[in-house]
Amino acid sequence: MKTLLCIREREYGWAQEAFPAIHPLLLPLCNKPFVEFLIDFAILTGSTAIRLLCDGPLAEVERYCEDGRRWGIDLSFGSLQPDDSVPVLLGKNRRFCGDERIMVVSGFNFIRYDKRQEYARLIDGAPDGPFASCGDGGIILAGAPGTGTAAPDEAGISLIPLDSTASYYEASMETLESGAERYVLPGYGGEPGCAIGRNVVISKSVEIRKPVSIGDNVQLLGGTIIGPSAIIGSDVIIDKESSVSSSIVLDHTYLGENLEVSGRIASGNLLIEPQSGASIAMEDPHLLSGIRQDPVLAAFPRLLIHALVALLMIGLLLPPFLLLWPLLSLSGKWKPCPAEIIDGKGNGTIRLKTVSLPHHGALGTLAAALSLDRFLMLFRVLGGQLALIGSTPVSAEERGDSNATAMTAYRPGVFSYAEAEEWPGCGKSEDASIVERFHLAHSNPVTDIALFFKAYINRIQEKITA
Repeated sequence: MKTLLCIREREYGWAQEAFPAIHPLLLPLCNKPFVEFLIDFAILTGSTAIRLLCDGPLAEVERYCEDGRRWGIDLSFGSLQPDDSVPVLLGKNRRFCGDERIMVVSGFNFIRYDKRQEYARLIDGAPDGPFASCGDGGIILAGAPGTGTAAPDEAGISLIPLDSTASYYEASMETLESGAERYVLPGYGGEPGCAIGRNVVISKSVEIRKPVSIGDNVQLLGGTIIGPSAIIGSDVIIDKESSVSSSIVLDHTYLGENLEVSGRIASGNLLIEPQSGASIAMEDPHLLSGIRQDPVLAAFPRLLIHALVALLMIGLLLPPFLLLWPLLSLSGKWKPCPAEIIDGKGNGTIRLKTVSLPHHGALGTLAAALSLDRFLMLFRVLGGQLALIGSTPVSAEERGDSNATAMTAYRPGVFSYAEAEEWPGCGKSEDASIVERFHLAHSNPVTDIALFFKAYINRIQEKITA
């Protein structure tokens, strides 16, 4: 048997609006992408090949799923028209279907199934035609059945339409609270109701109240309470004395100190009320007041210490700069790249003289290892326009990107906190923003200097070993 998974863009438009940074087919339910549940179900029914059809973009999904090898099945991708009927889809994909029995799964629906069931035998014996339905979608079987008989009730299959943040939240909570035995879910756990991923740092004073599901690369700081009914995604920091219950915290999210999240979905900068879909920005001072810009008087010691260390670095790097700059310029390897970035206040821009250096050759490697490409940026620290270490500078072209310009949690620096932090995945932009928000909330002039030198040494090691 083979399976056609048919998803139309109109069916998941709500998810694109609510979670614009996540492809709807990769939207996680209990830390497992939605598309993986569909793949698992197809495998349980005895399918040897799956074709995913959609009238929207699938590039992200293709990169994630590849050819299906990780699940031991042949997975391919195709397109459909919004109004294509099942007979039309079977005709367009007749070379894929061949003479085998076909299961057509259509609609953006979550399938309730049980991994312990003998679905291959049940589906094979079910009659041709609709097997389970849900709104405009469902499960349809095409082709002559095998031996035996089966019915949806006997198979224990039902569908939940994912048509709003409310239904997504309810399906996620149901999967967490009762789905561990029904589905293959990620994470490790020695006891029921508690699944924890890799590289999770849990402080001693953290309280875990089951059921919970925690992803990879998560930091739970002192005094936090997680659960009951909490789903924490991957690459997440939950700051001190915060609590999360009956909530979903999606990947790449930072929750600040003393924040109580109950019955909500936290996604990046947004806190969403599932039933209404209403959301508020997490940079609101009542939620993350620790990452607001410092008052002028409180910021002065930071500006002074950053400037003094920048002056020291200018003195140390001036000799190698004067030696290597003419040689690299003559050889065409010193390539000026002027840039315009958003300033720390978020309402202006700063013009920078940045440089592109080659990643090969002794001179280029040495200059890159010494960070001479950022030498001229140090002078901006003296004038207070840049921090010695802070946020990754955001291009002025990205001003309209809400994910890139969370200005209440932004202080552009010559080096970024993410470059100092060796937390797995911090090279990715989403993860870098989490690390940077955490340090912007907790840093002081002394820790800033320590992190600056750590970032500088990390870059030396990176360039030399590259």
